[in-house]
Amino acid sequence: MNEIEVVVAHSERATLCVGDVFLKVDADPAHAAVEIRGVQLAPVPTPPVLWHRPPVLAIARVPGRALGVPGEPSPATAGA
Repeated sequence: MNEIEVVVAHSERATLCVGDVFLKVDADPAHAAVEIRGVQLAPVPTPPVLWHRPPVLAIARVPGRALGVPGEPSPATAGA
């Protein structure tokens, strides 16, 4: 079984990472609908929505590595 990583958790939403899938559990089902619509309208490649069964939205993880971590220095400037 894959490990479960808590990415974000607060009173409105929890985002979990399980293997290659992000699971977004939202207190308000309307938030997931807005996010799905935003992904569909984005003018850049976005990860696919795998499924949506309120209150959970499953989104594929994008291959590659993170460009940065909030609150930490950018790895792009590490050698500068």
